[in-house]
Amino acid sequence: MPVYGAFATSTLAMLSQAHALGTIGNNIANLTTGGFKATDTRFSTVLSDSLFNQSDLGGVTPKDINRIDQQGTVVSSSSALDVSINGQGFFILNTQLDGSGDTLYTRDGGFSMTTGPDTTATADDGSTITVKEGYLVDKNGYYVQGWTPATDGTFSNSGTLSALRVDQFAFTATGQPTTTARLGLNLPAAANVGGVNVFTIEVIDSNFTAQTVNLNFTKGSTVNTWTISATTSQTPVAQVDTVTIGATTIEAGDTYTVTVDGNAVLYTTTGLEPGGLSGIRDALVAAINADNTVGAIVTAAAGTSDGDITLTADVAGTAFTTLAATGNEGTPDNTATIVTTTANTPNTVTSAPVTLTFGGNGQLTSPATPVTLALSWPAVPPNAQGTATVALDLSNLTQFAGPFLPVNYSKNGFAVSEMRGFTFDISGHIVGAFADGSFRNIYKLPLGLFSNPNGLGRRNGNTFAVTANSGTARVAAASIGGFALFAPNSHELSNVNLTEQFSKLILTQHAYNSAATVFKTIDELLITARDLKR
Repeated sequence: MPVYGAFATSTLAMLSQAHALGTIGNNIANLTTGGFKATDTRFSTVLSDSLFNQSDLGGVTPKDINRIDQQGTVVSSSSALDVSINGQGFFILNTQLDGSGDTLYTRDGGFSMTTGPDTTATADDGSTITVKEGYLVDKNGYYVQGWTPATDGTFSNSGTLSALRVDQFAFTATGQPTTTARLGLNLPAAANVGGVNVFTIEVIDSNFTAQTVNLNFTKGSTVNTWTISATTSQTPVAQVDTVTIGATTIEAGDTYTVTVDGNAVLYTTTGLEPGGLSGIRDALVAAINADNTVGAIVTAAAGTSDGDITLTADVAGTAFTTLAATGNEGTPDNTATIVTTTANTPNTVTSAPVTLTFGGNGQLTSPATPVTLALSWPAVPPNAQGTATVALDLSNLTQFAGPFLPVNYSKNGFAVSEMRGFTFDISGHIVGAFADGSFRNIYKLPLGLFSNPNGLGRRNGNTFAVTANSGTARVAAASIGGFALFAPNSHELSNVNLTEQFSKLILTQHAYNSAATVFKTIDELLITARDLKR
């Protein structure tokens, strides 16, 4: 090698070691940076041109190696928005709210919330207000991507990812009616025939409103049998009966009788009633209302026609029966008829009973399948009538000696409510805490998995992008396949080992100094050679 060629070797050595020093410095600087992944600098030789199968060493060149696949240090956090990944995979991000931006990946689960577009919401006083939507983002403001649940509340762990809206009004128009429920309780084996035990459950109706249902357990006359029925509330409607009286000729001594629940009120005509038939009607109305017994059941009033009397139940939801009759001494053409115009609607409705049969061991033998409850509740404007069809699993019912003892009750479905906050679980579910006291899985975080995560391209803010070396991302659920688990209330820092970095720093500094000494020595050698020539 010519003497001047030695400059190349020492120069490349200094450049390579300087690069390594920069890498070490960057690693140390990001020791506590969330989700940071260290880089190692390795070296390879560089050869000059070869002549006659002989090659001179030309120096050294650096090569950076990513350590993206190595787990960083996980520390606890007091923030409910912090979550870390314990295992493989990355959080998935998108730079745009609608998902049209760049898809990036990160291990930094130090999330926060940012505002989005305006939307309307209903305030506590019922008024409509304008609020900002809120979305879950990383520290760069990129939108965290996740799965939304199906209509039945389950997650398919596949499908389109989207940004996650997490403000308090995000779910005030979203609910799920109850379709399945499970009840466990003990029915007392020594109960008297006809004895009734009532257990109240809650279901969500088609308007996404929480409703109560009374389950009535009645001891049957056959050994080891009970019946179950369901009672729901209704808006009571007062029964209205119309009594129509008629008379071709009005004579003194004609009688008209109205009987309510077996209690008769009689009026005998004088023949001098003002207005003829309408006068008789008014006198009969007054007599009904004045009767202490019948007047406590119904209220009588004049109808639209001269001979019409309306009888309205004093208590809505309480039924009554009406009979009407006439009697006269002369003309046989006087009439009195009943036309029921509005039927009574009670304040509760009870379903048909279903028989439950127990074996000698106290276990339920029939029915073998869930009991279907077809339920309804009154309409509450602006909502229509609320309904629910619930498959109630009673397989955990028993009949043992002892008291009527409820054990457990569970159901699916949830009512509309404001969200008060949310947390993460180990499977990646985002669990919302709602004002009605319920907790529900509102989203699920996926994992982005790569065949070669060390081949990912680095981007600002500790994010990574897909490259040809990394391969495409495979989206999977943390709870399936054993890839990873999420750790709520924790934060992943860098995977930099400070002791290792300082050891490398000392070694690299020595290498740089040695290369610089070689460079200086060659320089001095050339100066001496120059001076000898002179």
